[in-house]
Amino acid sequence: MPRRPSWPLSVFVDGCLAAVTYFAAYWLRFPADRLGTFLPKVWTTMPWVVAGQLGALAATRAYARWPRIDWLARVISGVVAGTAVSSIVIAATVGFEGVSRVAFVADAVLLSIAAVGWRGAWVLRARARARAAVRAASDELVDRAEEMATVGAVATGLYAYRELLRSLVVKDLKLKYRGSVFGFLWSLANPLLMIVVYTIAFSFILRVRSERFVYFLMLGQLPWTFFASSAAMSTGALVDNAGLLRSVLFPRAILPIGTALFNLAQFLLTFAVFLPAMLLWYRVPPSIPMALFPVFLALQVVFTIGIALILATTTVFFRDVRHLLEIVLAALFWMTPILYDVEQVPERLRLVISLTPMSPFITAYHKLFFYREWPAGTVWLVAVAYALGAFIVGAMVFLAYEDRIMEQV
Repeated sequence: MPRRPSWPLSVFVDGCLAAVTYFAAYWLRFPADRLGTFLPKVWTTMPWVVAGQLGALAATRAYARWPRIDWLARVISGVVAGTAVSSIVIAATVGFEGVSRVAFVADAVLLSIAAVGWRGAWVLRARARARAAVRAASDELVDRAEEMATVGAVATGLYAYRELLRSLVVKDLKLKYRGSVFGFLWSLANPLLMIVVYTIAFSFILRVRSERFVYFLMLGQLPWTFFASSAAMSTGALVDNAGLLRSVLFPRAILPIGTALFNLAQFLLTFAVFLPAMLLWYRVPPSIPMALFPVFLALQVVFTIGIALILATTTVFFRDVRHLLEIVLAALFWMTPILYDVEQVPERLRLVISLTPMSPFITAYHKLFFYREWPAGTVWLVAVAYALGAFIVGAMVFLAYEDRIMEQV
């Protein structure tokens, strides 16, 4: 594994990130009109929190020059332990008056993403440089499998094998509707049928009085289905294609990425029917914020690809991931603001709900299409952090274990 940066640089970067994420946690926790009342305690308690987190990272050997293979778990456990210890020290010394307990949770989540993310980017960059140096110094035969062991090489390989990627997506689409009379029309009929069923169920049976509730529900349900289906299918992307992996040399990342793109195609087909139908039915006029939809969709795609890479790799070594994922997705559905607005959640739980994996993306879709407003800066912050963090970690995990995949499948 490539060496990490020197420990003074690592401590400096982590310290800066710890200070920024601690402030960002309060920004996420409180609206702008209330944030000012908590800022004095933020500045007072920040040194305690930063010192506790850096101390715990050092105790878990997160600054080792030659990291062990479990460094990712060490970094996350160090951040969590440091945040917990610092909160206990603050409670015992200055007290929690003017200090948000829930903000500590957000701080631990954000700093874990940031600390793992910058380390992962460093490792991927060092890995690419090391591979390039080895190839430049060697006149021996070239190992084509080794050439696919960096992010840049995989990206180039994806472009070179774009026809294979397209064929895999088209094949999955054809297999899904093989033998059916109406074929792809089912993708178009499905959202319309869902609209009718949900309208009857929530308007006439459950008598939900919220205006345009079905429109609100579908805006969350469709992107959630895209994410959940991609996650579930990615667990079998490698283990179910062992024969293809053994017989043909190609970037193995194509398989989990292909599952995400297949479900993206499904999502776009259904959304293309659903959105115009609902805008006409509920007489919702177009607005300028709706133009941001491709941006948040791109962030969700990057996030979903990162999760797909992680799940595809871990399932190769731990087949129970498939069964565990079913339970996790069922729990996450109710912890994601699909059936309810995040503003309806009790204030003490609102931040926790806002930090669930799909929450920033679905909240953004609600803001763009239902409320016809610009998403708040906090939504942007969490969405971008989750997309970049998931992709970096996914690429790092996949490349780190890619050489051992064939031994397990």
